[in-house]
Amino acid sequence: MLSKQSIRKEHTIYLNGELIEKDEIIEISLKFTDIEEKRFRKMLQQGGKIKIQGNIYEIIKIDHKIRNSRGDFEPPTILKTPEDWE
Repeated sequence: MLSKQSIRKEHTIYLNGELIEKDEIIEISLKFTDIEEKRFRKMLQQGGKIKIQGNIYEIIKIDHKIRNSRGDFEPPTILKTPEDWE
């Protein structure tokens, strides 16, 4: 079963093209098998479309700033010019 903590505010979930609320998806997840729940959780991490029990779920994840392993925000990568490589 999914919990309220597993669906964050950065997730927007559509069920067959219609926006669905967090409480509704939690109720629907009660009928998921273990494998289906595992696949749904994976899609929550990365976003995308998944078909479970004949229903199409589209998960849109809004990416925020990237954090490193310490939890700090990463600065943008500065690309070096070929002259800097020498």
